[in-house]
Parts: sequence; C-alpha cells; structure tokens
Amino acid sequence: MILKNNIALLSLLFMGLSVKAQTLEGYIRNFNTKEAIPYATVQLGPDYGTIANEEGGFSLSLAGKAGDSLLISSMGYAQKRIPLPSAMEEIVIYLEPSAIELDEVLLRDRQPSAEEIIREVRRAYPQNYSSTDQKYEVFYRGTSYMQFEDLNVDIDKATRIPKQQVARASKKLDSLARSVVESKLMEFRDYSGIVLLKQRDSSKISIDRATRLLDSRKEFSMEGVQKQAQGIILQYLDTSKTYKLKTGLFKIEDSLALDKEEFRQEKKTEYSRGEIRSSVMSTLKRSQWHENSFLEKLLDPKAYEYTLDGISYFQGNPIYVVSFFPGKGSSRFAGTFYISTRDYAVLKADYAFGDGKRGRKFNMKLLLGIKYIEKTHKGTVIYKAGANGIYHPYYITKEEGNYIYLHRPLKFIENSPRKDKVLFDFNLEGEGREKRELLILKAEDLDPAEFINLTEAEKIPYTELKQFESSIWQDRQIIQPLEEMKNFKAGD
Repeated sequence: MILKNNIALLSLLFMGLSVKAQTLEGYIRNFNTKEAIPYATVQLGPDYGTIANEEGGFSLSLAGKAGDSLLISSMGYAQKRIPLPSAMEEIVIYLEPSAIELDEVLLRDRQPSAEEIIREVRRAYPQNYSSTDQKYEVFYRGTSYMQFEDLNVDIDKATRIPKQQVARASKKLDSLARSVVESKLMEFRDYSGIVLLKQRDSSKISIDRATRLLDSRKEFSMEGVQKQAQGIILQYLDTSKTYKLKTGLFKIEDSLALDKEEFRQEKKTEYSRGEIRSSVMSTLKRSQWHENSFLEKLLDPKAYEYTLDGISYFQGNPIYVVSFFPGKGSSRFAGTFYISTRDYAVLKADYAFGDGKRGRKFNMKLLLGIKYIEKTHKGTVIYKAGANGIYHPYYITKEEGNYIYLHRPLKFIENSPRKDKVLFDFNLEGEGREKRELLILKAEDLDPAEFINLTEAEKIPYTELKQFESSIWQDRQIIQPLEEMKNFKAGD
C-alpha cells in the first residue's frame, strides 16, 4: 500500500512538473542595443503562437503542440528561426534590425510617393480585410490605474448636531482622504473566450474563464469615494430619519438613509455582460476597416499628411514604412503604418495623439464643478493573413489617460419639520489610465447556426486573485504579464 501510494504521489509530481515544463518563457531583444522589442510574434508552426508584451516578454504554452522550432519576427527586423529549447528555462532571443534604402528595391518603374501608397491602401482595404461573419478565439487583458492628486472633504456647517459628533466625522473624512491620496490604485482583468461577429454591429461573446487581480482595500473610484464620504456623514446624523441630498441647485437624492444598499460594501464576484462587451468590442473595433472606422479616418488626405520613411522587411517580405501626422481640421493623431508592398495591406498601425493634441474635454468647473481632459490616447494594431489571403487582427492594444476634477458642495437636509442641515465640501482631483489588450488566437469563418444558438450570459463569474497565478492559465495561451503585474500583491 505504501509503495502504491508513493507511486501515485510520484505520478502526480511528474504530471505537475511536465505541465510546468511545457511552458516556454523568454524575452525578445534588439541585437545591437539589447533593448526589448515589443509585440514581436513567436510562432510554433503557422497556426499557433503568441506575441511579446511591451517589455519584450513572452510565454508560450507547448502542451499538446507539435513542432521542433520557433519562428520569431517583428516589423523592421530580420526574422529568426531557432530550435525549440530542450530545457524550458527562460531564454533571450536577439533579432537584428533590417532596413533597406528605397532605391535598393525596384517596386515600380519609379519611386512611389507616400500619398500614392495611402491611396492604394484605401482602394485595397475592402478586399484585404473582413469584419463580418467571423469567429475569434480571444484572450483579453484590461489594466486600470488611478492616482488621486488631491482630496478634500470638509464639513462647512452642521445645525443641531453636537460638536463632538462633527469632530469625529471630520476625523474620519480626513482619514479617508489620506488613504485615497496615498494609494496608487491598480486593477488587472483577464478573460478568455470567443467572439462571434455577424455584422459590424451584431456580435455575441462567450467567456469561459475570467480573473480579477486587485487590492480590495483600495477599491476606490470617483463615485465610490464620494459615496464613502456621504456614508461617513450619515453615520453622525439621526439614523431614524431620511435626508434629501443636494448639490448647488440640484437634488441628487430625495430619501437617503444610512442603511441604503449603495452604502454597503458588497464583495463583487461577477462581471456583467455589459462590462465584458464594452471592454472587448471597443478594443476589437479599433482594428476594423470600413467607412468611417477609426483606422479608415487616418487615411484621409484632407486631414492627414504622410511621409514615406523607407522600406523594411517583415517575415522576409518588403514593406513600406509610412508616417502620418495631423494636417488640417480636427485631426489629432500621429503614427506609422507598415504596409505590404504586395497587396497594400496595413500589417501594423501605431498611433498616438500628435504634438500638442488632446482628446475630448469637458470644462464646467465654475458652473458644475467638473473638469475632464483626455490627455493620452495611443495604440497598436497588428494583423495576420489567413490561408485565403484575408487579413484578421492578431493583437490590439489601446491606452487612454484622463485628468479628472470634481468639486461638489453637498447638503444633507433632514426630511422633517426642523429640516436640520449638514453642509460639506467635496473636492477631488486625479488622473486615471486604462490599457486594453486583445490577442486573437484563432480566426475562422462564422457558422450561422452557432451564432443563433449562442445565448450570452448576463453575469460572468470570475476568480479574484491576490497575486498573478500562471497556473490558472496553464492550458491557455495568454499575453505574458508585465513585471508590474507579476510583482503585484494585494493585502489581506
């Protein structure tokens, strides 16, 4: 019996080791500078692989996959094939830059202009891309950051409330303000599943695994901080009564009480259908090509100017490198297109706000106490050609950063003949940033019956983590986490 148990234990240990040993991790770096090469592709055969993160790190699950070599490629670098390492220890792969001068390649009888190349891209994109009747197997990661620069919550006036109670409320409000300002808030969301895309505005999503990594002690938001402050005030009022809540001339609540549901901190364990759709589909739409799509607007010669930077290589084929920057009107973005010389497909697009450009802004600071500025908006889209020559998005990342100011003088008015009041001033300022990434692991034609039969879940349960656990995704291909995510640990 002891021998049998030992054999069983050894078998379990071997299975655990073999699973771990089937994940290859490493980094892609520039041969000359030794700097990381972000978003390089790592392929084990034509239909399976992954992409390096922005630090050049990658993780490739080899479980059940056949192949004896890896093919590594990135825009502007000579592709490299290496034997599959026999030991699954961390490896570093160096790629050499590969660029050539325009006159070294005779693509036409004369040198094309940047405007001519962009015109050909516009003409060819309806044939090069498909954004309908597709099934995508996807992995999504969302990363949110919030840094509060200032938070002041002061009680300006309180009628018929003992001074000791006002002092205790002020002390709690000060403590809340300090904890918020001193906290750098981070949250990571991962989920995998499928996207069924019938038409551009007709899609369904099914998520089969989801995680959430955050420090629940710091689960603050602009709205959440205000509600916590309101809850502190309510603790020191007559809890047997209800109150109107007003800001300036506007009534927010007509019957507010301490035991109302919104002031209770409930542990969340599910994503809503709306959250999933908003995050996945808004990211996917950044990669679509159709009239008035985001990328199509970057091809407008009336709004943008273009420069042909040269010719480089990707996977052994020459590509045009065309930069664009704001011209006239309301154009705001600058960036680079990497374009196939064969069929004028955009293989990669990088974009960000141009110099001096900003996004949406709303400034009603004096009237409503609200100011909002979109300070950062950037992204990258990478495509891969299918067997039929049609291009599909392979990797999409989008990052947005905002400045937010909120100033609200709030007034609690007792619902009674005495109409006792508490006035407090709420002043909050900070910057938020959100990064979304979508890796499309597999693309195929949509089965109409599958689209009809799929019913989207209204709630998607997730596993809450206190630190990143690779074992949860051991059998899935994911985006390798950045060091900040690997090192993140939530408090107890």
